[in-house]
Amino acid sequence: MSAPLPTPPYVPAVLVVDDEEVMRALLIRTMEFEHYRVYSAADGVEALAILEQNSPIDLVIADVSMPRMDGRELALELARRQPHMPVVLISGVYLHGGSDLPGPVLPKPFTPMALAARVREVLSLRS
Repeated sequence: MSAPLPTPPYVPAVLVVDDEEVMRALLIRTMEFEHYRVYSAADGVEALAILEQNSPIDLVIADVSMPRMDGRELALELARRQPHMPVVLISGVYLHGGSDLPGPVLPKPFTPMALAARVREVLSLRS
């Protein structure tokens, strides 16, 4: 009788939301390098469509400044629809801590290491 196959470790999934293609590609590469499953969207409207498809998303990384639905609006809508969904907002505009943004904010510019550390921190608070 053979031993049961080990269960593969759970790989968290992140949804990267940024309207700037170069920035979105950098965020995707960083998260893939950190071994996350990655989904992407160009704005909050696309992000909500992905989330409505029952994609197994564990965390959303969203730029604050985007057309159609910005990161702040997306975070507020997610708080209403999926209150346990963590959102990390990234912004070059809100560099000082006293903003009205919901959730943690990672100011631009940031390093890939800083992004990975923030994602790990937020995901660890969830579990």
